[in-house]
Order: sequence, then C-alpha cells, then structure tokens
Amino acid sequence: MSDLLPNIVVGQAESVWLLFFLPAQQANAILTGDMQPVFHSSGTFTLDQSRQDSLLGQFSLEEPALAVLLLVQGAVASAASAISIKLEVNRVVLELRLSSPMVEPLPVPLQRLDPIWGAATPTKHGWTWGRRGKAPQLQRELFWLEQRARFCPVPLKINGYIVQPENHFYTAPKPAGWLRKGYHLAEQLKARQADQPGLAIFRPDAGTKTILRPNSEHTYWRELEDGVESLRWWMPWRVAGQVARLKSCAGYRVSQAAFLLAQSGQPSRIIAVHHGVVVQNVSVDWPELPGLCLIFDASQRKLDLSGLSLVNDANLTEWLQHQRQQLNAWVSQRVERWNVKGRSHNVTSLQNRREIGAWLSIWGASLITGLAAYLPLPLLGLPWIVWHHSSRKKIFEHWKQRLLELGLNPQGEASGNSRSPW
Repeated sequence: MSDLLPNIVVGQAESVWLLFFLPAQQANAILTGDMQPVFHSSGTFTLDQSRQDSLLGQFSLEEPALAVLLLVQGAVASAASAISIKLEVNRVVLELRLSSPMVEPLPVPLQRLDPIWGAATPTKHGWTWGRRGKAPQLQRELFWLEQRARFCPVPLKINGYIVQPENHFYTAPKPAGWLRKGYHLAEQLKARQADQPGLAIFRPDAGTKTILRPNSEHTYWRELEDGVESLRWWMPWRVAGQVARLKSCAGYRVSQAAFLLAQSGQPSRIIAVHHGVVVQNVSVDWPELPGLCLIFDASQRKLDLSGLSLVNDANLTEWLQHQRQQLNAWVSQRVERWNVKGRSHNVTSLQNRREIGAWLSIWGASLITGLAAYLPLPLLGLPWIVWHHSSRKKIFEHWKQRLLELGLNPQGEASGNSRSPW
C-alpha cells in the first residue's frame, strides 16, 4: 500500500494533508478502513472530499500549505548540510546536500519519499514527484516557508533563494520612537549540544566566538557562550528580481538566543524552533523582562500529531520558568553596565554623524570659499544642527527610560541583585 502514496495531494488540490507523512503502518490502517480511496494507474489516489473531512479528523492540517514544512523538518533531522526545494504547481523537487552520512533510519517524511527516490550520491540525495496544485496554494506555501523556516540551521534555498534573513532582529510591534528599528539593547547567545540541530541567527555585526561588547549600530551589548558556532553564508543578492551576485552574511548557530529591545514599553515573546521550523510563536506576560524575545531549539520537546505545534506540558512550563529566572538575574547583573553615564555610546553614532555632516556641509563650505557674501549662510544651518543635537538628547532620555524599566534606579545602580563578578 505504501508504494501507492507518491503524492502529497490527497483528494482536491486544497486538501493537502498529513497522511503522506505518516508511517506506512498508520497510513495503511487509515486507507484500508472506511476511507475507500480510488487508485489511479499513475500510482496516485484520490478521496471523496466530504468523506475525507469527516474521517481523517485529527490527521488533518489546519492549513494545507503547511505540509511543505514537514519536508524541512525531515531534511534537518536527516543531518543535511544544505536544503533546496523547488516548488511548482505541478511538481516538487527536493535536494539535500550531505557532508556526513544521512541519519538512519530516515525521518518519517523522507521515508514516505523513498518509493519515489530520484537520485543519490555520497554528497547529494534528491527526489522529484508530481502533484496537482494551484497558484494560490503555491503562494501560501512560499509564505509559510518564509515565516516559519527563517531559523533553519542550514542553508534553505526555495526556488533559488535562501529563506533565512541576512539580518534577524526582534521587530518592535509598537513605534520605535527616536531609536532605530530593530536596535537591540542586549543579546545573549548560547551554544548548542552535539545532538541538537540548533538554529541560525544572522547579524551584520557578528564577530568572533568570544564574549564581546560590540557597541555597534545594531546592538549595544552581546554575550556569547563558549562553543557558539560562527556562520558565514553566501546569499544571493537580488537586483531587479535577478541574482546579480552573492553577498557574504555572518551569524551564529546556537541553541538559544535572547534579545532585549532598546525601545521601552514593548511586549515579550517566545519562539520555539523544531528542526528548523517555528512550532510556537506567542506573546508572554513577563513584566520584569519587557521587550524580550526568547528563541530556543525545541527539537527535544514534544509536538502534537501534526509535528508543527509545540505541546505545552509541565516539563516545558518548568523549563520556561527556569529560563525566566535566569534571564532576570542576567539583566539585573548587567543593567548597570548598560548605563550611558560616563562612557561613549554608539546608539547615538548616527546622530553624531548627522551633526558633524551638517556642520561641515554648511560652515565648511562657506569657510573654504572665503567670500564675505557667503559668510551669513552658515547661520541658516544652525536650526538643523540644533535639531540633530536635540534628537540625540531625546535618544538618551529614551535609553534611560528603558533602563529604569529593567530595574536601574535613578542613582545608576541595579536593584535586587549584586553586580556581575566580571
């Protein structure tokens, strides 16, 4: 019976489901029951739409286009070093690059592909199969891949383009105010274990593997745990919809990443990633950690039957509570070091450059000419310079407000915990 399941499509094109990815024994049990499938000479099968909806029950996906995410999970679980998926209306092409032998036995989604195995070498494994789809379904598949596979730990290429963003940041749901969008107050990255696939985080200011404080234009503070892997991928650079060249992008492969926004008054969020696919993305009420985004590898956690949603059991709740306490202690120990008092601060570097540029462009140009007729012109630039200076002062005010929100008292000392020993 398993040889008769080469398609992801079951019934109508909008009825893509999970049956394709079940172990053969379970799939056979469903098909040999009261489903009464109609088999075709091509090896595909169809089911009456009304009977399928009533009998599949818990084996159905809430969104048919989510089925393609199971391919990503299976590829990551098989220890692939790179994944390429070509999605078309009438066919799907899956290719895996291998730097080490594939995991045995293969993950369930890839086991279901074995009957239509297409090509294999020591460094590449590939499958091609047909389907009956529609353009809206294809668009939704691309949408979900972009939304839920952006932390895939290995390069994931969909129709020739890598899905992962070259600069990941926690987007503020509320207006950023005077601080630039996506600027992080602090970042904490933890190394993955040998049995964890981990997740990929790309930042333009990614540096060495040691603990560092970049104080860059993207984040003020970053801590890396020993063993964090550095990544450098060559991503396609698009010009007018075409790949003009490849761009080098740096990042890290980690088991957990915690980001603190520099903007005040922002909610906190938890994102769980299971074998490269987001299986939970929810807001949490952690008032002591406002503006926190915690992303973690949930590959060892329980999932529901679909494989695309995390089960909120007692073990997960206990682990999250432990992480909450640890992050709260970390922030309490570091918040005094994030104070702007008595030190240079790159969060205002953009404003500083604007002020310097305004001064040089207005005053410098007039002094170089040396013409008395142009000497009054610099006075016209004074409001521009004053505005940039006032913007910088407002940025500092927002920064101080954010530190107060995290527990820094007006005297510049952290409350509740002692300072870090280093």
